[in-house]
Amino acid sequence: MKFNKVILPLLAIATPLTTNAMTAFDTRSVGMGGTGVASANYLTSSFHNPALSAAYGERDSFGMILPMIGARVHDGDSTIDKLDHFQDLDDKLGLDPSEEALDEWRNALRELDNGTVNAEANLGLVFAIPNRYLSTNFFVKSQVSVIAAFDVDENDLALDDPSNVELNSRGQAIGGATVDLGFTFGKEFELNDKPLFLGISPKYQRIFAINYIESVDDFDDDDFDWADEYVEKSAFNIDLGAAYQLNDNTILGLTGRNLIKHTLKANSHDGMNATYIVNPEYVLGIAHNRGWLNLAADVDLNAKKYFKEYGYKTQYARLGAELDAWGWAQVRMGYMHSMTNYADDLATLGLGFRPFGLLGIDLGAQVGKDDNYGVSAQMTLTF
Repeated sequence: MKFNKVILPLLAIATPLTTNAMTAFDTRSVGMGGTGVASANYLTSSFHNPALSAAYGERDSFGMILPMIGARVHDGDSTIDKLDHFQDLDDKLGLDPSEEALDEWRNALRELDNGTVNAEANLGLVFAIPNRYLSTNFFVKSQVSVIAAFDVDENDLALDDPSNVELNSRGQAIGGATVDLGFTFGKEFELNDKPLFLGISPKYQRIFAINYIESVDDFDDDDFDWADEYVEKSAFNIDLGAAYQLNDNTILGLTGRNLIKHTLKANSHDGMNATYIVNPEYVLGIAHNRGWLNLAADVDLNAKKYFKEYGYKTQYARLGAELDAWGWAQVRMGYMHSMTNYADDLATLGLGFRPFGLLGIDLGAQVGKDDNYGVSAQMTLTF
């Protein structure tokens, strides 16, 4: 598939620090509808709410995630298949320039107009040492976001012999990535005789951006030097979080991620620009834990925009549940409701296996309408 030659190198941009490259959530969270601001544990706190690094059990002394990996693709218009179909017809048109072949070529080109695909991928690892003095996590997290869009020029549809003409119809793929390397520090305090957890995650951040534009008949990376074309910069950023234990079973959480805004202008291509944005994100969450049943809800307080030149943005309200069988096995389910018109709702499902409470394997999946799928997996070790 020619389209994969564009998408896969973009997804690989985010991985220089991590040797490999979904959304910013760990696999347990993926299964629980993306919740985590109040329902994460000390081990996954660096991905959700740094305050929860101080919310650990009496038996917890060390934990690690190595690794967490996930990806999601939304191709609601079947644009990938349409592009492959058009390029196949374009190749055949040179051999069979009949009117019937030309009509089929025009219909395939017209089908591409306004087609979009977006994809995400991430990788994370954590080493956590919870303690009563200052709980500390070391974490690495990489994220990639890619949007590809296609625009058909009406003049191309009027061509009598397109095989000898450079098409004006264009495809543009823009990608942005961040790689975070940092520490999480959390501490428990007391407020009205109830635990109050506060946390902070200072982090070194590398930001990447790339812009690729090509006519639809040549939309490929064979002649494109990715290593020379993407741009990058280094920055400092910070996450803050708080969590308050309302009662023995219920906790309320609030977090702010990437509180320092950064932008990075990608390479200019055919006179068209793309600017990747790292925006502050604020999320409120609540969780109720009965031991065998954990219920959680999160809501994004602001929308996340990815590129300055594109209106595409996401904002979700999330619900999740986890059934726990004596700490050995978990079944998770959830739902993500999109609060913008740019993304669709997602249903989620997850499984966890943790025999003897030590080595754990988690699997998670997301599914939405119109070819919207995501998967995630991670391995944990706690003792």
